[in-house]
Amino acid sequence: MQMFNSTHTKNILKVILIILLSICIIFCVFYFFTHNLSYKNSAKEYADYIVLNGAKYEGCSLENVDYTISNIVICKTDMGKKLYMIEEYPDYEYIAVYSAWDGSIYHKVQD
Repeated sequence: MQMFNSTHTKNILKVILIILLSICIIFCVFYFFTHNLSYKNSAKEYADYIVLNGAKYEGCSLENVDYTISNIVICKTDMGKKLYMIEEYPDYEYIAVYSAWDGSIYHKVQD
């Protein structure tokens, strides 16, 4: 008497494949929502400043400060530049703004 027939083995492989595919989909969705915050932020770009969620940001320099630009996208401006979070400033006091050819650091202007 044979313990497993080929039909039973195929069914087990199908279930394993469905489980693995489900895990991959869940991981992709989790990664999107943790590394791409553009679904809850908006930014408009003006000549010399950016408005992110109603707060004004102007260009600045962090030359004498150690900082790390994360891979978390805050959002894209209406002109197509990507805004990245700086790990040391998760409250968006400073943000990194990148276009296809250059990048710069912006800071929140206190009114």
